[in-house]
This record gives sequence, C-alpha cells and structure tokens, in this order.
Amino acid sequence: MKLFIYLIALMSLFAFSANANANLLTQGQAPMPPASPHSSNRYAPPQPDSQSAAPPVNNAPAINNAGKPAKLYVSPAKIKAVKKVVSKAVNALAKKNYAKFLKTSSPAFKSIVSRASFDKVSNSLNNKLQLKNGYNIKYLVALKQAGLKFYMWKLMLKSGKAIYIKTVIKNNKIAGMAFL
Repeated sequence: MKLFIYLIALMSLFAFSANANANLLTQGQAPMPPASPHSSNRYAPPQPDSQSAAPPVNNAPAINNAGKPAKLYVSPAKIKAVKKVVSKAVNALAKKNYAKFLKTSSPAFKSIVSRASFDKVSNSLNNKLQLKNGYNIKYLVALKQAGLKFYMWKLMLKSGKAIYIKTVIKNNKIAGMAFL
C-alpha cells in the first residue's frame, strides 16, 4: 500500500517537474542549466580555470540556493480560499466522485488525471486509510521552488493516521497534487 502511494506521489512529482519546465519555457525563462561537463556521480572539486575570478557583486548571494524551496508568507484569507479548493478535491476523492474532482482542477491537471488513475488513488485512500470515515485538513506551509508555489497540508484521518499533501494552486484550481 505504501509503495503504491509513493509511486503515485512520484508520478505526481514528475508531472510537477514537467509542468515547471514547460511553464518556464512558455514564460520566456530558461529551464535549469545542464550539468557541468565535470560532474559525475561522486563529488569532484571544482576545476581551476585560466581566467581570474571576478569579485562578487555586493547584492549577490554567496551561495546559489535556486534548488532549495523558499518559505512564503500567505495571508489568512488566501489560506482559507486555497483550503476550500483542496477540501473540495479531497472530498471528491473520499466520495469517489471524478466529475467533482475535475471541477476543482486546472485544464492542464485535468489532462493528466485519467479516470483510471483517479479511481486507483480514491480506492486506495478509501479502502486502506478509510478517508471516507472523515478527516481534518490543516495548513502547514507555502513554499516556492522552481517558479511554482506549493502548499503543504496535513490530513488527519479519524483512524488516527496522517497523510501529507502537496498541492499547486493556480487561479483557484488545483494544478498539481501529490500525496506524501
């Protein structure tokens, strides 16, 4: 069961990555640069070059943290609005209502979520974790990484188990969802 949830989460993360690179390309920004020709599977110290290093600019960060997520402030009103969207989606999963789930989804996310994948996730959440018996959703944090804003949620089930959900919300629609 856990393996299945991890596989669904992994597939969702791949979808997030694909959407992130597609969004970067359509917005006129370049995707992540390719790996250096000196990179390998193990650590290799930087190779000296013949050019002298330029001094850092005063406002430039000392370390490139482009791959690390940054914590964002989100107003309570925005959290409430996003929670409403996520609650509708989770409720649709609990009730195994594909049409209702699609109403909460962005057009791009609708094209990714097939009826078969929705049924697999819904059945898994309902049969193994008893999502249909009730739950509470708690907002954890909003993060920004690779140009996308992620909302993290903790879903406390009546059975006492917890599920963590990572969502991307665009225009009050779910653009990505992963169960962690």
